[in-house]
Amino acid sequence: MKVTTRENYISGFYQALKETNRKPEEAKKYIDKQVNRLDQLLENISKDTFWEILPEILGIDSKLMVFLELINYEEYTVDEIIQLAEKDYRYYTKELCGYEINMETKHSMIFNLL
Repeated sequence: MKVTTRENYISGFYQALKETNRKPEEAKKYIDKQVNRLDQLLENISKDTFWEILPEILGIDSKLMVFLELINYEEYTVDEIIQLAEKDYRYYTKELCGYEINMETKHSMIFNLL
């Protein structure tokens, strides 16, 4: 799916959640929390704040991606998945790009997550 709008981006997470066997309330709360923070950041982004805000936006995206990748694993509770997403999100993009956790990355803003 090509992401071209905020609504398009966010709806993808809620749609993926609908396709799971999980009770949506707990998982939806986590997505809602991340979306609320994303909206706050987007309201404050400007030419002057871009470099401070982008790493946090990238971090939110990574948290949501880790969360959705794990949501179908029944051996984890939703709380455990949230804990893993909050702990491991900094490494998600790095591993996606073929790096191991302890490896040095190339100079790129996609590896600079908050």
